[in-house]
Amino acid sequence: MEKLKFISIGRILVGVFFSILFTFYFVGISYSQNEESKFRTRMSLDFYSNNDKTKTIKATVFTIKDRIRNYAINEKVYFYYGERSDENLLDSATTDNNGIAQLDFPEEFRFLTAEDRTISITAYFDGNDSFTEKSADINFIELEMELLLTQIDGSKTIEVRAYEKGIDDEMIPVKIADISYYVPRYFSDQKIGESDFTVGKSSIKFPDNIAGDTIGNISILARIEDHSIYGNVERSITNFRWGTTQPIEDDKSLMTIEITIPTRALWHTNAPLWMIITLIILLTGVWSHYIYVIFQLKKIHGLGKKNKLSQPAK
Repeated sequence: MEKLKFISIGRILVGVFFSILFTFYFVGISYSQNEESKFRTRMSLDFYSNNDKTKTIKATVFTIKDRIRNYAINEKVYFYYGERSDENLLDSATTDNNGIAQLDFPEEFRFLTAEDRTISITAYFDGNDSFTEKSADINFIELEMELLLTQIDGSKTIEVRAYEKGIDDEMIPVKIADISYYVPRYFSDQKIGESDFTVGKSSIKFPDNIAGDTIGNISILARIEDHSIYGNVERSITNFRWGTTQPIEDDKSLMTIEITIPTRALWHTNAPLWMIITLIILLTGVWSHYIYVIFQLKKIHGLGKKNKLSQPAK
């Protein structure tokens, strides 16, 4: 009896072992197939120091299928200082229709900064039924940057001064960075020059042939773009009279606006001739049918009376 009981218990344990083994095997296959059916997620993470000195961190979550970007919409992205942990959580944001989760900070906001003046941010997306999980990180240094315009003896100069912010608000001059200068236009910004920094300073001569408005007003932008350390930094000065202008009294054509209204057009009260002729033909055809029908009804009515009178009285 003891031997039979031992054999029965052994069979039960073997059965349980193989059941657990097969369960893990099929769960693993199912999980693997589920992961393979998801799109491989990609994420970009960028820092912006805006023209009004506010700050922005943008994470873009997307996949690429058949060379077309598909964005993760209405999904939560978490931002952390350094490594991902509950203690390091900075904030979270939800992606928009372009897959962008964005955090905005006021000018006075101060990020946690390391001794080497760098700020480390990690963005994390935990995935969903269609997208795999993904994280991205950036290390950047905040800049204090200002844009100046000077004019000496008719020579116009655009100058930028930029300094790295330290832990104790010390200012370290920027050494290596390219900066571009633009004049805003309706469809795209017009590039007017570029230069690099020397001991925190960069400058270019302003071109003499840049068109402004009727009184010469222009705006000037200075940008550090997609820098590996400083991210994207922009500063501007608006409505500065450095552009060329053509006085109205010297160009009489600016005082007169000629408007030519077609004598016959669809949008005008005087319709085109072809439309008038077509309408007349259609109306003539319709009314001729009405008249023909009325004439035939009267004719039938007259024949009915005639037949009635011609019948012999009973």
